[in-house]
Amino acid sequence: MSRYVVGMMAMGLMLLNSAGLAVAQTTTGEKEGATVIRQGPGGEVQVLSTEKKTTSVAAGAAATDAKTSVPNRPKTPAVEDPSRKARVMVIPAIIQQEVRRRIDRELNERFGITDAGIIESPGYTSFLIDALVNARKFDMLEREELKAVIKELNFGESDYADTEKVVKIGQLVGADYMVVPVIRYIQVMRENKAIPYVGERQASLRCKIATAVRTVNVLSGKIVSSNIKETEKRARVRETDGEQAVRTATLDLIGDTYRESALLEAANIVDVAYPIRVMSIDGDTVMLNRGQGAILPGEVLKVFAAGEVMVDPETKENLGYHEAYVATIKVTDVDQKTCKAVVVEKVSDIARLSVCHRVEPPTLDNPALKKTGGEPPAPKID
Repeated sequence: MSRYVVGMMAMGLMLLNSAGLAVAQTTTGEKEGATVIRQGPGGEVQVLSTEKKTTSVAAGAAATDAKTSVPNRPKTPAVEDPSRKARVMVIPAIIQQEVRRRIDRELNERFGITDAGIIESPGYTSFLIDALVNARKFDMLEREELKAVIKELNFGESDYADTEKVVKIGQLVGADYMVVPVIRYIQVMRENKAIPYVGERQASLRCKIATAVRTVNVLSGKIVSSNIKETEKRARVRETDGEQAVRTATLDLIGDTYRESALLEAANIVDVAYPIRVMSIDGDTVMLNRGQGAILPGEVLKVFAAGEVMVDPETKENLGYHEAYVATIKVTDVDQKTCKAVVVEKVSDIARLSVCHRVEPPTLDNPALKKTGGEPPAPKID
């Protein structure tokens, strides 16, 4: 006992745990703290660990969690830790019942496809999760935990527009961001055409998907990104290859459309939250904070310098920085975590940490992607 600290500050209580370490418990206002300390060989006080608990909203949520049926539920941190990755949860995408019935009927009548599961929303959700996982800077939370919480809260399709309920789910699973995808409609069309000068016919296929994807910041309860987009892909098959070849091409086309739509949505989510930035400049060569799986050779970006802060005169809300166009750059080489670009147009000097915006969103039709035969890119933060 003589080696351990036995005196404490005012309003403190000293306890001795089973390991012989002194544990100080203090209470100040609404905060309660516990500090494990001991006396060092030279008589100095050594702080081994400090744990603080608060009776704030986060603590109240933790108490509520203890009463629920979902085991080991993580708590949403009251203060963001910049050293860790952002935790993201994707809610299963929904397709309205009338849309699902219509596409099931059309696939059966036009293509002879009777497998209704091909257009079920979990398929789109999986593509979106894969794209976000490939960002390599997100911690994607397990869907099993989400299923339990959704069942517990009786979360249905009508609740997708309720931001408060989405935030509640995020708090219960310990997410920083909740991604809420909705498939507005899907169209799969077929047109038989004659091939000029060949004397054969081909089936021209077209798939179009319209989505609405929102990203909600759980801590603030605000929507940080809302994107409504249409994605269309085409394919052709010779009729002489048979109907089975047409059906296979149709299924592949639906998958490609899902994948590209998810790629665009993931790029939008990350680029809004974490803009592409200039890391260094050497003459007309620029290094960016995007690498493999996030950007492709040949992509063109516009560079903007941040100007003065814009404040709403009525609400006094910070609207961000005024951006001034300074240059256009083209990506030439992509490394694991960074990429190199060259200046193709410049109206002013490029500064470090300048923001870059894609001229066109990434696409599966990118020639560089076809040459490498690789998977489509997903946004990445470095």
